Amino acid sequence: MIKILEKNIADKIAAGEVIDRPVSVVKELVENALDAGADSITVEIRDGGRTYMRVTDNGCGIDSDEAEIAFRRHATSKISDERDLDCIETLGFRGEALASICAVARVELITKTPDAKIGRKVIVESSEVLENTATGCPDGTTVTVKDLFFNVPARYKFLASDASEARKVIDFVSRIALSYPDVRFNLINGGKNVFTTSGKGNILANIISIYGADIGEGLIPVERSGGGFTLKAHVSSPDKTLPSRNRQIFCVNGRIIASSVLERALDRAYAERMFKGRFPIAFLFLAMPAEKLDVNIHPTKKQIRFDDNSEVEDFVTEAIRDALSGEKAVPDVAQTVEERVTSHLKDDGFTYQVPDSAAEVPESAPIEQMNRESELQEQVNIKSILTTLREEKKTEVIQREIPDPVPNIVNRPFDFDELSIIGAVFNTYIVAQDDNSFYLIDQHAAHERIFYEKLLKQYRAEEKASQQLLMPLQFDVPADIVSSEDSWIDKVRSMGYNIEYFGGNTYLVREIPAFMELAEAEAFLGDLFGQLSDHPDLTDYNTLDKIITRSCKSAVKGGDVLDAAEINALIAQLKLCENPFSCPHGRPTFIKLTRYELERMFKRA
Repeated sequence: MIKILEKNIADKIAAGEVIDRPVSVVKELVENALDAGADSITVEIRDGGRTYMRVTDNGCGIDSDEAEIAFRRHATSKISDERDLDCIETLGFRGEALASICAVARVELITKTPDAKIGRKVIVESSEVLENTATGCPDGTTVTVKDLFFNVPARYKFLASDASEARKVIDFVSRIALSYPDVRFNLINGGKNVFTTSGKGNILANIISIYGADIGEGLIPVERSGGGFTLKAHVSSPDKTLPSRNRQIFCVNGRIIASSVLERALDRAYAERMFKGRFPIAFLFLAMPAEKLDVNIHPTKKQIRFDDNSEVEDFVTEAIRDALSGEKAVPDVAQTVEERVTSHLKDDGFTYQVPDSAAEVPESAPIEQMNRESELQEQVNIKSILTTLREEKKTEVIQREIPDPVPNIVNRPFDFDELSIIGAVFNTYIVAQDDNSFYLIDQHAAHERIFYEKLLKQYRAEEKASQQLLMPLQFDVPADIVSSEDSWIDKVRSMGYNIEYFGGNTYLVREIPAFMELAEAEAFLGDLFGQLSDHPDLTDYNTLDKIITRSCKSAVKGGDVLDAAEINALIAQLKLCENPFSCPHGRPTFIKLTRYELERMFKRA
């Protein structure tokens, strides 16, 4: 028999699409506070949010006669007709948040508008209004949620531990706080303060306050506007990476999202700049016309769709690539942890207050402090880092004051013309300097980059620059390569090789790319034929790119003796590369040591 579900059952089912754990409640309430124009938001949880959550804001509040209506399903002030769905500029709009929360918890709402003389308190449990009375309260709204899933035991038993649920809440509030630097966020867990942001608009200060100096220091600023898009970001240099994407935070129009489009943009921007399996740190904040994206995909609103994925991806990729071409993208000579933190303390002028005795990291500490075993504690000062090193990673809690604003560091384009070549060490590393820094250039990595870009440029060029050989090169290849000739021979010819089938398993090469020496051309083809058995289809550009990347064996080797003219020629060619900072495999082509760092090593600074 088909029948209509009872209201309380239907409400619980509907709530399950929006509220699946404590962080879902906090997310909905914080987004409502932001939509209400709040510039100060306090989030408090206990027991991971299972028993108690409270979000307090100083926003516009709710009129007394509408406070009870706010708990009804599909009640919202953010859209009025279907045309609004094509241009959503608020975080919430479905009118499901409060209705879903009160269906599975005990909820108390206290609210007051600025022009009202008295506020309103509404208590709702299992979607039933138990109290609606006048009350004294400050402007804004406070929502208290108790005993989540008390009436849905099947959902309650699948909650994780209190510590795990708390981490998820802390992670969300951390991310949303970065997206709204003009809003002061205060997060409290179990009665202990986790973090407080200044609300003064400084994104970098918030990153350091929430995630610690180890993550925040050295980030490269990115700013780009055009075509209706505005990107503000902070990304890591290619030498500072992590084994996962958990420090990649994407925000579009104030909404924290997961996006494969933005992930691809990052991957493209860092292509060839880092090793496979490593990921950059990135905090991306993108603003764009609301009509160019669809946020009405799922009730949780964690995913969005762009009208034109390529347009967004290209915009973000180019902005980050440009930033990575500046001087800050050049890796510094590795420092010890003590040196890095000492330098950070001195250079950036942060003030730290250290307690007299060490204490264990509380459950309310940021995610970094709760999750890492192999990494050093973040949000600590030099004293606690030294303690970590010397006492087998014993941690201590600190309070830190960060002056606002944190000075912006200009990321100037790197200028090869300022380099003075000094010589080479170990016949491997070219030594150079400018007015402020000392450089070591890996001659093999540099030549690999030059070789790689020249070959790709030749491949893309309409007219191929080739040189004819007096005696053709002969290659004998396996039968499977001959049989798959259609999938690779045109691509090899497009690189500048005049290659033809000679019969049996033999091919002749009568011309080679103009920029190659004979030995280079022969070594490249030999390696390419060796790889074609595993990757026979060169019509796939990604496969071709990987083969070219691996086929750099003919580059100048470490240990090869170069004279002054050859060194100068190598640097001149590296200067012309699109990405002179790393070889095609992701290794750095050169690193630097600043004058200050060098003087500090000799205790002169």
